Amino acid sequence: MIPRIPADPIERAERKANLLLASEVLRGQAALAVDDLGQRADGWVARVMAWRNLLSNPLVVAAAGTGAAFFAGAGQKRRGQLWRGLRWAWLAWRVWRRQRA
Repeated sequence: MIPRIPADPIERAERKANLLLASEVLRGQAALAVDDLGQRADGWVARVMAWRNLLSNPLVVAAAGTGAAFFAGAGQKRRGQLWRGLRWAWLAWRVWRRQRA
């Protein structure tokens, strides 16, 4: 429901000032929201580009192919040992990273 416009000029001026202030506040909040969204998008683009650059590196592609071929050609026992080694390496990396922080 829209309130009636006051007949008194002083009240009209106060209402106009309040509306202008509310409009300015909303514009400021919208600008902050757009800036925040832009920063988040820039962060995601930077991550995607980093992965894209990493995966386009021929050494990384060769290492991934070699690892996949080894994993496919290894027997059940060797795959178990490989997974166990990867889990230990992951745990060591997490512990090392926590100590640095």
